[in-house]
Amino acid sequence: MNDREIIEKILAGQEHLFKLLVTKHKGRLVSIIYSFCGANCDYEDIAQNVFVKIFCSLNKFRFDSSFTTWLYKIAINESITFSKKTKNNAISINEKVGDDEDIELVDILPDLKDGVEDNLVKKETQDLIQKAILTLKENYRTILILKDIEDLSYDEIAEVMDISLDKVKVWLFRARQQLREVIKKGNLL
Repeated sequence: MNDREIIEKILAGQEHLFKLLVTKHKGRLVSIIYSFCGANCDYEDIAQNVFVKIFCSLNKFRFDSSFTTWLYKIAINESITFSKKTKNNAISINEKVGDDEDIELVDILPDLKDGVEDNLVKKETQDLIQKAILTLKENYRTILILKDIEDLSYDEIAEVMDISLDKVKVWLFRARQQLREVIKKGNLL
């Protein structure tokens, strides 16, 4: 069953099927929340809040976009709200990153086959990149997370952020450029 069929059945009274949506999308939801809020937040609670909001407003979903896009919008808003409330702006970059040739963020996670020294270097690199991303404006941080960590397409990012496709490309270019400059200068807090 696809998302549309599940939602239509839920709206027709089969509310128990909401578990299917939760099961199907929980992994991606937790990943996006973790990317915005970091390991120090209770991402399970935030995910639960997102699913509660979705359940309560499912009748307002008009299928103008994919359910996943709608889920991302709500998750990003909840994550940003949580980060502002707790001043916790950590960003995880331990998810699959995009294939952009200008910024190589791949292979920075510890590998059990690596030695202790290699693991420490990778951890330090990850921490530096996280700090660099934190210095970017919110819209640039968001676009980097959606593209290079969550691997969304330009069209999906435009939908999630409610901006034009051209603006996605410009912001992503600028975000990557600024991230490069911050890393190059080493001006990390």
